Amino acid sequence: MIFELVSSAVVGGLLLSSYHYQNSGGGNDHQKIVVIARNCGLTTKDKKEIRIHRKTKKAGYTEYVYQMPHGLSSKQFQEKVDHFQDGLNIKKSILDISLEDFKKIDWKGDIVQQLKKIFTQKKKLKKEIEIDFDGMLIFRVFNEPLTSNLAYNEDLLKKVNGWEVPVGIDRSGVIVKHDFEEIPHLVIGGGTRYGKSNFLNSLIVTLLKKQPNNVSFTLIDLKGGVEFGDYEYVKQVKNIAFEPEEAAKALKAAYEEMRFTQEKLRKLGKKKVQDAGIKERHFIIIDEVGELNPDEAVDKKDIKEKGKIIHKSEKTIKEECQMYMSKIARIGAGLGYRQLLATQYPTGDVIPRQCKQNSDAKLCFRVRNATASNVVLDEGGAEKLPRIKGRAIYQTDQRHIIQAPYILEDEIRKTITPHINIRPRKEKEHAESCTEGTKTDRNLLVIEETGLS
Repeated sequence: MIFELVSSAVVGGLLLSSYHYQNSGGGNDHQKIVVIARNCGLTTKDKKEIRIHRKTKKAGYTEYVYQMPHGLSSKQFQEKVDHFQDGLNIKKSILDISLEDFKKIDWKGDIVQQLKKIFTQKKKLKKEIEIDFDGMLIFRVFNEPLTSNLAYNEDLLKKVNGWEVPVGIDRSGVIVKHDFEEIPHLVIGGGTRYGKSNFLNSLIVTLLKKQPNNVSFTLIDLKGGVEFGDYEYVKQVKNIAFEPEEAAKALKAAYEEMRFTQEKLRKLGKKKVQDAGIKERHFIIIDEVGELNPDEAVDKKDIKEKGKIIHKSEKTIKEECQMYMSKIARIGAGLGYRQLLATQYPTGDVIPRQCKQNSDAKLCFRVRNATASNVVLDEGGAEKLPRIKGRAIYQTDQRHIIQAPYILEDEIRKTITPHINIRPRKEKEHAESCTEGTKTDRNLLVIEETGLS
């Protein structure tokens, strides 16, 4: 009886000590932050340092707010985030024990050996840090690292409404959402295999699930149909293109439809679709927009006959694409048109300037260098993201480091199957006589909506 009381007290003490260590910053993180800043040279010429203003414990992390002396900038601290993170994680291992471990003890067996086994269970702490600035310097020290595996599932979809889509989960466990009614256009960047195309697929699937009767798409996949080929015969897809020439036709069709909506609103005396009660929204999604950069086109001239262009050069075609993209970005928001431009090679003017200026939200997965990060986000940071697929920076007026959900091919197929219906064309000539802007006329199949759709 006495042994059990003593052992219970010891167990309780160990559990309390382990819990306190994990939730108190493993010592004094504030003092460590100050020392690391000093060692990194983040002091003024007269040796003034950051001073703690307040410390606040929140769910999953501790927030340290500092007064920053004149002469230092938050950017200087953000550039040293790796130093702070490594400094707070040096030799961090703690007992990884729980009450359940002690409940499993066989008190009739070899208690000493069982306790030894429990007390050798340790885990390495991996604190992660975010540095922000709102007039004060803010350090957020998270107790646990951000998950590296977030599944796309129905539970995630329950968190979004209207024209929201889940972007991912942040370090505090909050689902970060993008609302296309608040921010109509989105720029997306990221290196190969880091999650950009996966996010586009999860976005399309979400819109098909949440708004099947109100959403329509223009999909431009300049990887030859590798990413968007599965959606070719989905009834909500008005136009799909795999080459720049097809992209120009698809963008022109979307622009002309947009102008028709504009005229409709003008006659109704309304300024935007929300005021007119129009529920439909059209999404123009371009994967690998860099392929439409005129600077990358083969330098050939248009072919003219009797003063008219009978064959457009590659450069002219790409210039037309950029013209339509810019017009959609400028006037499409109030007309129900949402444009998403994605690239895996964010360099120079790969994203048309007017499109970027009219996109108040950016999502950037890991990129090769700070220059690429700056093209997408207007600042560095994405080049320092860990080499984890789906890890990204989502930036509006706030900046979030998130883990984007991973969607399986089976989920995509399951979602689009009810929206597909195909019948053979009666004759090829019918395809060739279709009006400009319809689905590419090389297809020998058409879509027909039925009650099953």
